[in-house]
Amino acid sequence: MKKIVLLLFVSLLVISATAQTNFRDITYKEALAAAKDEKKLVFIDFYTSWCGPCKMMMKNIFPLKEVGDYLNDKFVCIKIDAEKGEGPELAKKYKVKAYPTFVAIDVVERVLMIKEGGSVDGTAFITSIDRQIDPDKTPERMQQRYESGERTAELISAYAGMKLEQVYRNRRPDMSKKEEAFKIVQDYFSGLNDKQKLADENLFVYISFTESPMDAIARYMITCRDKFAPAVKDKISEQIGNLYKVEMQKYLIAQIPFEQQQYDVVKREIIDLGLNKDNYYTEAFRFIECHGKGDLNAFMTLCEKEYAQLNDDYKAYIMYNFAALFVNGDEVVKKRAAKFVRRLFMEMDATMIMFVAQQLMQLEGGGH
Repeated sequence: MKKIVLLLFVSLLVISATAQTNFRDITYKEALAAAKDEKKLVFIDFYTSWCGPCKMMMKNIFPLKEVGDYLNDKFVCIKIDAEKGEGPELAKKYKVKAYPTFVAIDVVERVLMIKEGGSVDGTAFITSIDRQIDPDKTPERMQQRYESGERTAELISAYAGMKLEQVYRNRRPDMSKKEEAFKIVQDYFSGLNDKQKLADENLFVYISFTESPMDAIARYMITCRDKFAPAVKDKISEQIGNLYKVEMQKYLIAQIPFEQQQYDVVKREIIDLGLNKDNYYTEAFRFIECHGKGDLNAFMTLCEKEYAQLNDDYKAYIMYNFAALFVNGDEVVKKRAAKFVRRLFMEMDATMIMFVAQQLMQLEGGGH
C-alpha cells in the first residue's frame, strides 16, 4: 500500500512538473551550454525580490500548462535576480530597465526578443513571444501572408494579437489598431463553419476578442458553451463568467447607459447560467437598479445605508468612479455625495484615497 501511495505521489509530481515552466537552477553560461546540447534557445526572466508583477508572473502565469509546454519545448529557462550575483552585469548587457523583463537569445547570444512587463493572460504572453522569435511572424511577413489570403488560426491569432499590442505602444493609445484587430478576427470568425468555430485552435477568438456578453462572437460562445471540447470547456466557462462580471462593473459605475430591457437580459442570464453563486451579484443588482431609476437622492440613501455592507469589489468599483454616478445630479445631491465620500476617507487605504480624492474634486467642482 505504501508503495502505491509513493508511486501516486511521484506521478503527481511529474504531472505538476510538466504542467509548469521549468526554470533551471543554473548559471547563464550553463544555460547557454544546455541550450546548445538540447538544440534550444535561452529564455531569461530578469526579476527583483521587490517586484510585484514578477511575483504575479510566478504565481499566475508560469504555472499554466500552456505556458510551461510552450517555454519548456523551445527554451532552456532561467531566472536572474538583476540585483544579485551575475544579475547586474547581465541586466546591463541586455539593457534591462524595467521588471520583469524577459529576454530570448540563441546559443551565440543573439537577441531574439526583449519583452518588458507582466501579463495577465498566459496565451497572450506566449503568443507575443512566438511572434518575436519566429521569422515567419514578423509584422511584414504576417501582413504578406494575410493579404495573400491565408486564414489559418495560427496567423489570425498572431496578426490580430500584434495589432492589439500596437494599441498601447505609444503614450497615447491608438484605438484604430484595436478596431483593425477586432475586424480581422470578426471577418475570420464569419468565414468559419460551426465545427471550426468550436475547434480548440480557435479558443483565442473567444478569450482575447470578446469584451461583452452582448458581442456577436460572445453570443455564439454562450449559446454553444456545452458544445466545446472538454479540453477548453473550463476556459470557455471562465471567460463567460468574466464577461458578465465586467458588464456588471460597467453598469455599477454607469459606464454604459442603463437600458431596462438590455439590463434585464444580462441579469436573467447571470441567474440562468448559475453565475450568482453565494448571491455575489445580488447587492450589485440593487445598486444598479436604484441608480437606473434616475432618483439620485434615493441612490444616495441606499449608499448611506448599505455601502458598508458591500463586498470589497463593489466598494472599489463604486468609489473609483463615484463622481460619474452624479454627473446628472443637482448641486444639492452632489454635496451630499461629497460629504458621504469624506466620511469614508478614514477607512480607506492610501491607494484608494488617491483615486477617491479625484472623485471628490469633481463632486465639489474642482475637477473641471
